[in-house]
Amino acid sequence: MIPNLKPSPKQSLFLSSQADETFYGGAAGGGKSAALCAEAITSCLEDEGHHTYIFRRTIKELKQSVLPELYKQLGPYPFKYNSQDSTFVFSNGSIIQLAYLDNEADKYRYQSAEVHTLLFDELTHFTQDQYEYLKTRVRSEKPRLMRVMSASNPGNVGHGWVKAYFIDGHPPESIFRDVTGVTKMFVPATVSDHPNPTFRATYTKQLEALSDEALKRALLHGDWDIFSGQVFTEWRREKHVFSQLPLHLEDCKLYCGLDWGYNDPTSIHWVAQAPENEAGRFYYVYRELYGNQTRPEDWAYKLAEYFKSEPVQFLAMPHDTFSNLGGTMPIVQQFRNIFDKLGVRVPIVQAPSGTHQHKINRQALLHQLLSDSTLGKPYLQVSESCVNLIRTLPMLVYSDLRPEELADKQDDHSYDSLTYTLYSIASNNFSAIVAPKQPGEKPKAPYVDEDGNLVGAGLDEMMAMAVKKTMQPRGRDWIYRR
Repeated sequence: MIPNLKPSPKQSLFLSSQADETFYGGAAGGGKSAALCAEAITSCLEDEGHHTYIFRRTIKELKQSVLPELYKQLGPYPFKYNSQDSTFVFSNGSIIQLAYLDNEADKYRYQSAEVHTLLFDELTHFTQDQYEYLKTRVRSEKPRLMRVMSASNPGNVGHGWVKAYFIDGHPPESIFRDVTGVTKMFVPATVSDHPNPTFRATYTKQLEALSDEALKRALLHGDWDIFSGQVFTEWRREKHVFSQLPLHLEDCKLYCGLDWGYNDPTSIHWVAQAPENEAGRFYYVYRELYGNQTRPEDWAYKLAEYFKSEPVQFLAMPHDTFSNLGGTMPIVQQFRNIFDKLGVRVPIVQAPSGTHQHKINRQALLHQLLSDSTLGKPYLQVSESCVNLIRTLPMLVYSDLRPEELADKQDDHSYDSLTYTLYSIASNNFSAIVAPKQPGEKPKAPYVDEDGNLVGAGLDEMMAMAVKKTMQPRGRDWIYRR
C-alpha cells in the first residue's frame, strides 16, 4: 500500500507477521527502518484514530533515520507534521509519534499514553525494563489490531536480553509462544535482503572491508553469538555464579557498596573476602538489593537491619553522595543519621569513583578478579540471588567516544556498586602495602621498590596497585626506598 517502497521477501514476512511481538534484522543494511516506517504508515491509514509510536534512543537518531524515511514513504497521502511535538497527524485522526528514551527515567513520560502499534528502531539500544514498561502502554477501548514490532543489529547494551527474548532456542521465521502466552517471531535479515540492488552491492563492499572480525560477523552476517564491544568477555555464568556459599561468613571479612539512584535504580552489593590461601584470596558477592523510587532514609533503615546482625568493615558510596546538592543534606549524611539513631556503627567510605582514571582502574580490577586462579576457579564469584548483577554485567559495552571507558546510558548500576566495593577494599590494602618504612628496616614482600615496581605481588597486591595510578605522589616519599 505504501508508495516508494517495494518490500523484499524478508520485509514482507516481517510486515505480515501475526505474532504479538516481532523482531526483524540481525545484520546491517537489511532495510529495518524502512520496514518499521511502512508498518507505522499502514497502521495509521487502515485504522481510524490509530496511535503508532516509533522509539529510538535519542531525538537526533529519529531525525537522522526515521523522519526522512517517513517523508519518503508518505508520498501523496495527506498529513501534517508538527515539528514541536514530533508528530505526524492524518486526516482520519491517526498519528505517528516519534518518541525517544534518552535516559531510564524518560519511560515515565509515556505513562498516560495509549499506544496501538509500538515500534522500536535499534531495539538493542534499549534496556529490557524500558521495553517491558512501554509494552504496558499498548491498549485500546475498541477492538483493533495491536502489536509490538522491533528491529536491530547485534551488539550494544541490549544485545543479551534481545537475543534471549527472541532468538535463543527458537527457529527463525516461526511463531512461538513463551511461558506467559505471548507469541513472538524473529525474522533474520542481512544486507543481501535489502530490496535495492545498488545499495546491496555498495554496502556489502563496505562491510567486507571491516578489519574487526567480530564486528564484521555481527554486521555483515548477523551473528548474535558475537558481541562486538563487550567489556567483560571473561564472564561465564557456569563458572562465575554459585548457588551455595562455599564457606562461612564468620570466617570472612564483609564489605558493602552502594550506587545511589532515585528514578534510576539504587544498587547495593555485599562482598565476602575469604581468608588467603595458596592461590591468593577469593571474593564472593553474596547479597544484592536493587530498586528505585526509594528515599535514602528508607534504604538506610534496610541496611541497618542487616548491619546489626552482620557487621561489615565499611559501606562504600560514590563521591556524588557526599555532595551537598541543591542545598539539601548530602545523601551520606542521611544514611549516617539513621545509623546513629539505630546504634549502627558502620564506617561509610567514599569510593574512588569520580575521575577517568578511577573508572579505568575499576575495570582493570574487575578483569583481574574475573580471571582464573591457579586452582582453576575465578577469584570473584557471584551468588545466583544477585540477579541484576548477573543480568547486566555481561552486557556492558565500551563507549564509542571514549573507547577505554564503559558507554553511558546503559544499566551499569550493579557494576558500579560492586566495583565501588572492590576498589575501596583495594584502596585500603594499598595504604598498608606502600607505607614508608623506617630506615634500615627490612621490607616484607610485597613492597614497592624505588622504581615503583611491586615486588612479590599476589592478587591482593595487584588489587592494591590498581589504586597506585590514581595517587598523586608528592615527590617520591610514598615509595619505599631500599
